[in-house]
Amino acid sequence: MTINWREQFAQRVGRITGSQIRSFFQLTERPEVISFAGGFPGSSFFPSQDLSRVLAEMMEEEGRAALQYGPTEGNYELRAYLAYKMRREGARCEAEDVIITNGSQQGLDLLSRILVNPGEPVLVEEPAYIGGMGALRSCGGVPVGVPMDAEGVDPQRMKNKLIALEREGKKPKLFYTVPNFQNPTGYTTSLERRRAILELASHYNFLIIEDNPYGALSYEGPVPPSYKSLDREGRVIYLGSFSKIFVPGIRIGWMAAPAPLLEKVVLLKQTADLCSNSLGQRLAYRLSQEGYLDEHVRRLVSLYREKRDLMLYCMERFFPEEIGFTRPKGGFFIWVTFPGCYPEAKELLNKALEQRVAFVHGEGFFYNGGGSHCARFSFSQAGKEDIYRGIQRLGDLFARLTGERVPAKAAQG
Repeated sequence: MTINWREQFAQRVGRITGSQIRSFFQLTERPEVISFAGGFPGSSFFPSQDLSRVLAEMMEEEGRAALQYGPTEGNYELRAYLAYKMRREGARCEAEDVIITNGSQQGLDLLSRILVNPGEPVLVEEPAYIGGMGALRSCGGVPVGVPMDAEGVDPQRMKNKLIALEREGKKPKLFYTVPNFQNPTGYTTSLERRRAILELASHYNFLIIEDNPYGALSYEGPVPPSYKSLDREGRVIYLGSFSKIFVPGIRIGWMAAPAPLLEKVVLLKQTADLCSNSLGQRLAYRLSQEGYLDEHVRRLVSLYREKRDLMLYCMERFFPEEIGFTRPKGGFFIWVTFPGCYPEAKELLNKALEQRVAFVHGEGFFYNGGGSHCARFSFSQAGKEDIYRGIQRLGDLFARLTGERVPAKAAQG
């Protein structure tokens, strides 16, 4: 008898969808394509020589322990160090409040499985990080987008959403946010709005999942205090990661959460993978404790700032004037908005690929429609020459589509 696999799958499998960004990876690996699609760290910035040195020292001094299984909660020294770093930023946190995860994405998955029931509304930014929405939707959560502007999520609009949901007999338990240099817009939520959203969380009794992979990559001064540091009721769950500030290949992230929740996270993680990468945890701790990682982040800030500035300069010079774009103060992303008279961003992407340039069209960052004339550009991975050539090619393309002979701003300067 032939197996009908659709009959074999659990019902929850139907809620799992692929990542729009991941679908581009095979294409953008082609050497002739200049890719502004993936939000990857710059591979040329990886500290390969320093990693080789520290790994050799570590294997000589603690090789057997580094290669063995570890506790589900994670390496205690690393957890204590991360708690110390969070206390320095104003958060109430001890080693016992921290669990190490396989990147912050695993933290999102575990939290969704513990906190989200099928059909429950979950507040998210609009537009929102695709991986965050994917984790929530895989457990049956229904994302409810709250529009953003340059100051982050609008608290009044969030309140309006909450009131509307309340009238329908629905009560969100969660708000998922990337408050610093948000993926995909690059926006940072202001301190005033963070405080206002915490007040809403207290009044309407929902939790906040604060995902902060980019906060250390600030190019124009310090970011506002974290939700975690402003929290006085224990309703903020914090997710951090070494992927953007060190190397993603070790897959080390962490979660800081209240004890009752962390207890369930530990139990669920035991069913998923028993423990995170022991070797990677010890490596991250050594480099952090020695002060190397802080110095590496300072170098990254300088290098990524140059790339951001170059992409913004090229967009100003080569893009037609009617195309808008954000000016992020950190992170990896610039959010581009095309006027309604342009083709949809999907079509623009297909035409860009003919010019051997890739970006991510915006529809995947919206749950219930939107983003058809928006796109995310990442400046983190492409080299400077590719940034210049790629944006120039797109500027020429966009100008041809609008009937202009040359991009407006290029003609001026």
